[in-house]
Amino acid sequence: MVSGGGRVTLPPPLKNQRNRLKVAITDIATVQIGYQFRERIEPVSDGTHSVIQIRDFDDNYILNPSKLVRVKIDKLSENYIVNKGDVLFLSRGHKNWAAPILEALEDTIAVSHFFIIKLHNEKVLPEYLAWYINQPPAQQFLYSLAKRGSHMPIIAKGAFEGLTIEIPSIITQRKIVEISRLMKKEDQLLGDIQKKRTQLINSICLQASKTE
Repeated sequence: MVSGGGRVTLPPPLKNQRNRLKVAITDIATVQIGYQFRERIEPVSDGTHSVIQIRDFDDNYILNPSKLVRVKIDKLSENYIVNKGDVLFLSRGHKNWAAPILEALEDTIAVSHFFIIKLHNEKVLPEYLAWYINQPPAQQFLYSLAKRGSHMPIIAKGAFEGLTIEIPSIITQRKIVEISRLMKKEDQLLGDIQKKRTQLINSICLQASKTE
């Protein structure tokens, strides 16, 4: 929680969980490659579907639905539709990250740079799954899978499906997600404080330069 002084107070440390499981991601979810556009994406105001692109996420991997463009697609499999509770994984590029979809979306798809992870196990939170994929152990495993050549690195769907996930109790998952959220909030607050401090110091120095 955030105190009156603007500092985030973290919950007490988590205890080791004896009942945690370690499973393949395919045991708890299905993985679908995003929609492959044959040509450049051309936004249209009366489009049939909204499209999620990399640029639609902020630095904390939170999707901004208001930024999504609309396109026209005549026929589309339901497998491509992104829903609340899904997790998107960026499979291409030098930084591969996961992001949970926290808001309800309507007729929305993701570009093929993403894998659409659809959980079918209620004992796994999408926020926790995204957090786990973004942690160093999973990132190191995924880095070892990436194909590197003259083009951008890419992680194949079959290789990604070999990722194993450690799953603690749902209570612990919620605590982990909350701690992660609070840490990000604290980082943001500290960044804002540092920015204002820098502005204040620069203002004082500028004022001092005019007094002589």
